[in-house]
Amino acid sequence: MRALVFLTLGICGFVLLGQLVAQQRATPDPPGPSTKPPGVGQQLGESVDHGLNKLGDKLRSGWAEIRQSVDEMGVQGRVYGRLHWDKAIANASIDVSVQNDNNVTLSGSVPDEAAHTTAVKLAQDTVGVGRVEDHLTVSGSGISTSPPKSDTFPPIPKTTPPAGVPRQ
Repeated sequence: MRALVFLTLGICGFVLLGQLVAQQRATPDPPGPSTKPPGVGQQLGESVDHGLNKLGDKLRSGWAEIRQSVDEMGVQGRVYGRLHWDKAIANASIDVSVQNDNNVTLSGSVPDEAAHTTAVKLAQDTVGVGRVEDHLTVSGSGISTSPPKSDTFPPIPKTTPPAGVPRQ
């Protein structure tokens, strides 16, 4: 009988040991350094992360270069650039001179009063400008936009209409 008890205990122990080994194999390894090579998804993710980091670095360095060039650019260059790139006054002949690093003098001519106002406003709003002296002249095109007076119209000659055209 003792032999039967030992045999039963041995079989039960063997079954329990088998279940324990199966459970150990089914449980995933805890996170940590992996010796397996990375999968395609992980490689793609790492590549995207690396590319975004490089792009961010390039944007940061590019922005720093732009800020430095604006800081190095003088007041005259900044005012000239703003006037040159404005469509309303791009073709106007405006000279920009600077005294004492922040007093700007505008001279030349602009086509109309709106362009005059725009040029002065742009100069005043430029970084580093303290005061603007306005020596601009408005040179009209010589074309009048107001209608002529009624007494300046030439008289309309009276003519007879061609044959076949009814009179009005």
